[in-house]
Amino acid sequence: MFEDLSLVSVMSLLATVCTVGQFLTGSVITSKITQKGSTTGVTVYPFLTALVNCTFWLKYGVLIQDRTLVVVNSIGALLQTSYLVVYYAYTKQKNTLHNQLLGGAAVLFPVLIYVKFFSADDSVAAFHLGLIASGCAVLMYGAPLATMAEVLRTKCTETMTPALSVANFIVSSEWYIYGRLVGDLFIQVPNLLGALLGLIQLSLFVLYPRTPKAANVNQA
Repeated sequence: MFEDLSLVSVMSLLATVCTVGQFLTGSVITSKITQKGSTTGVTVYPFLTALVNCTFWLKYGVLIQDRTLVVVNSIGALLQTSYLVVYYAYTKQKNTLHNQLLGGAAVLFPVLIYVKFFSADDSVAAFHLGLIASGCAVLMYGAPLATMAEVLRTKCTETMTPALSVANFIVSSEWYIYGRLVGDLFIQVPNLLGALLGLIQLSLFVLYPRTPKAANVNQA
């Protein structure tokens, strides 16, 4: 029992540290925004979708009383909110951003209102919110599919970032293991898919060169 407990604690710590580190990559983007004084070429969607995702998982963690989920996603929600504030301060397309924020709110608040006021009890609320949160996680893990399709088309991995692919694989693998240890399918399933997708991304770096020039040489 104590061995299992210590293993859960270790995986909790690893998943927390690595996920927060992943969240902090947004600070690199916002730093570039402040240096340029503009959001040109930068989309708000990664920050907005991450905030919605973190909020769902935070509420889910509260409902099932999982401290790891609560801590990680509280930090994540705060960081994503700070990134959105920076983005708002520097964007010149505020009307467009207002519509995008309203879209995010239209996804987020109906779910939270349902969970708070209309679900039969906390267990039902946790089940429904777990489904929604895991669905959001699957969608976020699926985001690189378009990039992977481009790699397969060009036979070149220039459009992919090795560090990001490695980080996605490690973080999703840690959360999958944590989900297994605590017996939570809502944590396990999306992160197993994320780990498999990360492994496929890493395999592309082995199969294809980094530059189009190298790809052309190999084909010749």
